[in-house]
Amino acid sequence: MELDRETLEKAAQGALERPSDAMFWDDRLFTTHGAVFHWAELSDDLLEESNYLTALAEIQGAAGDDADEHVIDGTSRHFAHGSLRTIYVQVYDDDVIRCRKCASAAAWAVSRKKHGRRRFLCGACKNDWDWDSKHYGLPALEPIAYRPRFTAAFIEATELALSLQDYPILDESDYSEREWEAFEKALKEAVEHAQSEYGLVDTCAEDNAIAELYYQNEDGEHRQNWRSPDDVDWEVVATEYREARDVYFLELATEVYRWNVLGYSPDQLALFAA
Repeated sequence: MELDRETLEKAAQGALERPSDAMFWDDRLFTTHGAVFHWAELSDDLLEESNYLTALAEIQGAAGDDADEHVIDGTSRHFAHGSLRTIYVQVYDDDVIRCRKCASAAAWAVSRKKHGRRRFLCGACKNDWDWDSKHYGLPALEPIAYRPRFTAAFIEATELALSLQDYPILDESDYSEREWEAFEKALKEAVEHAQSEYGLVDTCAEDNAIAELYYQNEDGEHRQNWRSPDDVDWEVVATEYREARDVYFLELATEVYRWNVLGYSPDQLALFAA
C-alpha cells in the first residue's frame, strides 16, 4: 500500500513515544529507533509469534544492507509477560537534519532576517521559538515545514502494522504450519501420557507399534476434528490408544494361536494376513 505523509508521521510519533516507567539498554531506543512489534515469548500465542517473526523478516528485507543498523530485535524482561521481544526500527534516515535545541528530527526551518541563516527545530522547540518571537520581537521569518525522510524499514513496518487492522495474520501459511506443528507436539504428549499407564507391562517396541496403529486410525476423532493444540483431549486420546492396544495384542495373540495351536507355517500365516 502507498502510505501518505500524515500516516507515516503519526506512526513515527507513536513508535518514538518513550514509556515513562522503563529503562532501556540502548540509547537509540525511542530516540532514533521506535518500537513497532512485540512478542511475549512465554505466552504460547502462536499468532503473535508468527506475526512477529514474519514482520522481522519482512522489515529486515526492506532495510537491505542497512538491516543491522536500522532494525533491532531486542529482548527485555517484563513483570507481566516475562521475556518480551520487540522490533525497534530506525524511523528517519541517517542524514536527516536534527533540531538545533534537542537533537530530535527537525520538523521546521526558520530563518533570521538579518543574516538569512536557517535554524532547524522540532515541533516542540518551534513552539518556544514562536513564543520568543511573539514576546521579544525576534526578527524571524515564517517557519517552513521540513519533511525528513523515513527509512525503508520504517515504511515497511508501518505498512505491516496497518495491514493487521484489516486481517490479523501476516503470513497465513507460516501461521498454519506453526499451528500444525504445535498440534502434533500436543498430540504426541497426549499419546505418551496414555502409554505411561502401561509403562510397567509394555516394552518400547510394543509402545511404538501400538502408537503406529493409533496414528493410522483414520476414524479417530483427532483425524476428523482436531487442528490446534487446544483441540487435543487427553481422555479421548487415552481411550483411542487403549483401543489400539487391544487390537495390537489381539492380533499378536491370534498369530501365536495360529502358529502354536493350529500349526500354520509362516507362509500360511502370511496368507491370513493378506
